[in-house]
Amino acid sequence: MDVMEILTRFRSFGVAIALCVSVSGVAQEAGAGQNIRETKTVQNVHGQWVISNDITPVQARERALDQAKAEALRLAGVPEYVAESNLSYKTEQNLDLKDIHESLTSIDVSGEISSFKVIREEKQKNEFGNLMYDVWIDATVVLHTSSRDPGFTMNVTGIRDSYRSPEELVFDILPSKPGFLNIFIISDRESTHLFPNRIEKREKFEGGKSYTFPRSRALDYEVSSQSGMEVNYVVLLYTKMEVPFMQEETPENILRFIANIDPSQKCLKTYSILIRNETKN
Repeated sequence: MDVMEILTRFRSFGVAIALCVSVSGVAQEAGAGQNIRETKTVQNVHGQWVISNDITPVQARERALDQAKAEALRLAGVPEYVAESNLSYKTEQNLDLKDIHESLTSIDVSGEISSFKVIREEKQKNEFGNLMYDVWIDATVVLHTSSRDPGFTMNVTGIRDSYRSPEELVFDILPSKPGFLNIFIISDRESTHLFPNRIEKREKFEGGKSYTFPRSRALDYEVSSQSGMEVNYVVLLYTKMEVPFMQEETPENILRFIANIDPSQKCLKTYSILIRNETKN
């Protein structure tokens, strides 16, 4: 599949054995910290990004999607996102990326994308001769009644902008207050509930204390790609109360699960990572 794979691997006598992490597909009802005011659907929302010497079609597609999502939020009446929608990426020669979602989710939001579907995408030249990547999406936006708690936050270190396939994913978190953590890997095609899993059980984290992931020495988190280059998202959802994810691991279900939690009850950190499979070049 043309998506990034995140595998947890069990160490046994120096040999890495693949361990599938799965979650039962049980329907999940609204739970702790959920306070939804209104849901709006917007259709045929356009996003666009230029393909240049240092921006690949894969990267341009992701950025065009970000533009479309920001526009969908604006059309649904989420004014906080308007100022962020034109945020430029930091692009260097090594193709390091700065994820627009990290900035979008760091403000006091009153709404979020709960689900979206790409209905059309194409590459074409504009009137200036630049090659553009265009996408159109239908999106569902959840509007909340409250804003986030600035005192409830989490510092994340160790997640890089780019990785070679395959390579270990190791990082640390430092929460400001006690809480619970869910970690997801999301693409527009496939996703994984990385933590908690069958080996690493759910735990309550203390405020002011650093934690390293993977939590278990018996596991590796490994990023890999079947294609030459792709971008996926690492999403860390930290909540004041325990809110387990019990749905099928689809991008739509994960986005809806995150959006349905009241902003005052969560801290959300999102990172885009570029994975290169040099054997495919």
